[in-house]
Amino acid sequence: MNSLIKTILSLSLFLFFITNLNAQNKTDVMLFGHVVNATNREHIPYATVKVKGTKFGTITDKSGHYKLANIPVGNVTIQVIAVGYKQQEKVITTELNKSIQLFFEMEEDVLNMESIVVTATKTQHFVKDVPIRTEVITDKKIEEKNAVNLYEALEGTPGIRVEQQCQYCNFSMIRMQGLGAEHTQVLINGQPMYSGLAGVYGLQQMSTVDIGQIEVVKGAGSALYGSSAVAGAINIISKEPDYEPLINVDVQFANHNTHKFSISNSMLNGNGNIGITTYASYLNEGVIDETGEGLILDDVNKSDGISDRVSSNLINAGFSVYFYSPFAENEKMIIRGKVVSEKREGGTINNDYYKNPFTDGTESISTKRYESQLSYNKFFGDNVELNFNSGFTFHSRNATNDTYLSDYLATHNDTAPDVRNMRPYLADEFSYNSTLSLAAQFSSHNVLLGAQIYSSDNNESGMYVVVDDNSQYFADSYKSIADKTAFEIGAFIQDEFQPLDNLVIVGGLRFDLHSSQEEYTSDKQIFNTLFPISKFDESSFNPRVAIKYDINNNLSLRANFGTGFRAPYGFSEDLHLCSGSPRVWKSSNLKPETSMSYNFSADYYANKFTISANVFRTVLNDKIAFTDASEETARLGYNYEWANIDDAYVQGIETSIQYSFLNDLNIAIDFTYNQGEYINVRKDWENTIYEDDSKYISRFPSITSGFNLEYSPKKWMFSLNSSYQGNMYIDYYNNNINTDIGDQSKIVKTNPYWLFNLKASRSIRQFKVYAGASNIFNYLQPEKHLDDAAFMYAPVYGRIVYAGISIDILN
Repeated sequence: MNSLIKTILSLSLFLFFITNLNAQNKTDVMLFGHVVNATNREHIPYATVKVKGTKFGTITDKSGHYKLANIPVGNVTIQVIAVGYKQQEKVITTELNKSIQLFFEMEEDVLNMESIVVTATKTQHFVKDVPIRTEVITDKKIEEKNAVNLYEALEGTPGIRVEQQCQYCNFSMIRMQGLGAEHTQVLINGQPMYSGLAGVYGLQQMSTVDIGQIEVVKGAGSALYGSSAVAGAINIISKEPDYEPLINVDVQFANHNTHKFSISNSMLNGNGNIGITTYASYLNEGVIDETGEGLILDDVNKSDGISDRVSSNLINAGFSVYFYSPFAENEKMIIRGKVVSEKREGGTINNDYYKNPFTDGTESISTKRYESQLSYNKFFGDNVELNFNSGFTFHSRNATNDTYLSDYLATHNDTAPDVRNMRPYLADEFSYNSTLSLAAQFSSHNVLLGAQIYSSDNNESGMYVVVDDNSQYFADSYKSIADKTAFEIGAFIQDEFQPLDNLVIVGGLRFDLHSSQEEYTSDKQIFNTLFPISKFDESSFNPRVAIKYDINNNLSLRANFGTGFRAPYGFSEDLHLCSGSPRVWKSSNLKPETSMSYNFSADYYANKFTISANVFRTVLNDKIAFTDASEETARLGYNYEWANIDDAYVQGIETSIQYSFLNDLNIAIDFTYNQGEYINVRKDWENTIYEDDSKYISRFPSITSGFNLEYSPKKWMFSLNSSYQGNMYIDYYNNNINTDIGDQSKIVKTNPYWLFNLKASRSIRQFKVYAGASNIFNYLQPEKHLDDAAFMYAPVYGRIVYAGISIDILN
């Protein structure tokens, strides 16, 4: 880890000094002044002061003063940007060899209405002005929550539910407005680089050290982003370099052998035409065992020797190099690289049993992930913009679990297998994506044209045992092999039409061609039939229409309609059966999922508060789900299959209010009412007492709410974050059936619960000392079953207390 950090820093310093070799063009035009808070007249340090539309810029020093030399001659616009303040611009006229004083008084942007967002339309807008409703999680909010990974950063966001499943590996997923993880497109800097294997543990593996902000757009977004944007899109945007060279070091310790170390670096050269950011982080989380099986909390609240939180060692490291006007004026090129490495272990923890990867009742997962991105942006005049983005990922997984060993012991009178057959599950996924778009603004239209390609190659293998005692191959071991490939090409067009100053109409259309293939084989004959190859060739048209109407300067109405689709391709962890196993059948006759999404929202923006309300409805057709094999499928040798089970819908009302009582006291409250149902009862619950309950969408709370309080007097900061989860329906499948009492499978209607997190920090010069706790009231899920890995919907371990120190080192 130390060598990795040294390498990152050495690269940063080398690039920084190399880029300072260029000399500036001298005009001897000097601009100097200060930037202050308009309310309390305090000077604002490290605010960005730049000549708009050029590479010339600087930042204010610790006293809030700035000096900018050799700026262009003529009419120029000076722009000031500071985190937490509303942007300000002033037009001045400069003359050769003359100096100008220019002072700025900035208003605080406590409600983040002037954050710039790009996800909703692929064009830049302020949050207040974007035609399609967009929510922003800023890096400041991430810091207030002490979110060390993407999972924690998204937790508590209205309309979004993140959850863990399986005590043995803690895989995680995200749900948006009741729809599953497979229906949410997660983007990294606008590119679909988070899919397939990454979707299983990726929420916890992505560090927040390099995240500048997260943008959330709810509702079908396939008109811009293609397959999987059925429920919406989440865009993780990286930090950009600042004018002031900065190195930040953060060290944090918590209970349960939890600690984090991170270092990040940001700098621009003297000309402001080359910038770099680098980062490296190490997160260690020790194993936790606080709860066990039980039907009531008194039984659950006892350790059972099985991990509730797995042991994890996680490394994130990466860099970004920004070239401003590298070949000509009005250009920007970005090169990014990232590596993720994690080792997680869980299961039976007594006597460190889980540390042996080839034991029953344990899981051991190693992940290696490499990402690279290239972005190029070019302006032609003031009205035409060209964007090219491409990304490549390699994701590798080496995983062992007790599936093979447990099945072998059960079919061989508790005799252990040959150690040479104890092979792990292996998977390698290569993916590439590229997007080219051209935006042109003329008159009252802003037209966007684009094309996108995506390709993926996923190879998997693992060891299994034939457990069907009616099979002639009963108890035979075999190696399962899967080869999955996919290719998608899409083209989209969008027009932002503004016929009136207070009216914007956005129309968009995307056409996609999807082709994929999944081939399953085994290293020996274990079934009487061959496994057919699954092939999918689909095409899809997806339109979107959005309208934004400003009734006045404070009140805006938005309406949005769109369609989405998802091809029946990809990786899944349902029931913890690796998708490479021939026990799981995916027929070529599967239909792609399609959706229609409607949103209507009203937002009132005032100087000290905002009030928002959003009504949503998404209709999902041909929902794909994991089911037991039909008789026909079972004859092919499969135990389970994917099937189009039904149509469904989700709908609800989201409301929120943000209020700034004082300059240092902010409160945010949100409340959402949800409803989601299948059109028909689910077949696996027919003719049971849970037949009616089976119509409800699982894991979709009827009510969610949040209360967030931030108090920041002078150098202090106190934050309280809380979230409420109402009743929801959770399936429990009794896999280890007791013959005396019979099958106990059921649908559980959970009780509501609150979760609270607290953090306090104190700034002392370049130091920030902080401490806090998550789940401070020690809430635990009151019912727990080990034989159903997916029966997790609330915390299964209690309070985490932490403390740390963050140091800013300025060059």
